[in-house]
Amino acid sequence: MYAYAEAKWDGTAFREADDSTIFDGAKLRLQIKQFRQGTDPVVIERDFTAIEDRLEDSTSSGNYNGHYRTPTISHGAGPRALADTVLFLDWHGDGRGYGRHDYTASPTV
Repeated sequence: MYAYAEAKWDGTAFREADDSTIFDGAKLRLQIKQFRQGTDPVVIERDFTAIEDRLEDSTSSGNYNGHYRTPTISHGAGPRALADTVLFLDWHGDGRGYGRHDYTASPTV
């Protein structure tokens, strides 16, 4: 099985362009899971932290819209496998660490 994740966002416009202090950390966790009744066990996962730079990058006018696509991961997970993605954001200075944001999977196979 091959899997990748793609995130797109429509951010707000700030007066400051390319603000590298918005997050203390951001990552997309891409997983390949074995489909089973109940909880699907993860057979492989990778974190991609390059999304943080993309989220903090803007146009010269301060528009923070953007997108990011992870590299592809693969695993011989068999015919009953699925991919899943979780976005983790650690907002700068809030003291809460990473917050988890689950995605709804695309039906594309």
